[in-house]
Amino acid sequence: MEEFIDYAKVVMGALGYKLFEPYDKQEKEQEDPEPKPDEEPLLYLDRKITDVGSVHATGRQTNEGFIVYKGSHISLVNDGTVLESIKRRKEKVSLDENGNITEDLFFTSPSAAAMFVVGKNANGLTSWRNKDKVTLRDLEEKASEEATE
Repeated sequence: MEEFIDYAKVVMGALGYKLFEPYDKQEKEQEDPEPKPDEEPLLYLDRKITDVGSVHATGRQTNEGFIVYKGSHISLVNDGTVLESIKRRKEKVSLDENGNITEDLFFTSPSAAAMFVVGKNANGLTSWRNKDKVTLRDLEEKASEEATE
């Protein structure tokens, strides 16, 4: 059986499907959020929402998209600007008694992840920030400048 699984990994990987790969190959650092040289930094989204309260989420951009980590506190209320696909996903998400998600969630973009967390339209490039409060947009611009030097 293990040989079959190994073969399936090779075939699916060759076809470009990462079915047997975790979203985030690195372990999430709780005490030391400094990224290793080959990984993206942890990002945070903190916002107070009128009539809802505060949301706090932790995530990371990957080559495939964006991960919101378990333990993130999300808004359970959506306004009219949220995409239907995100509303449906939020209806199915597993939460603990405090309103925190109980599993890591993958999104195709930082904006979809931000919209899921805040329950309204959001720009992921400006909503997600590193521990020094630098936006994802600024981090990407800095990385782009360093790559061209």
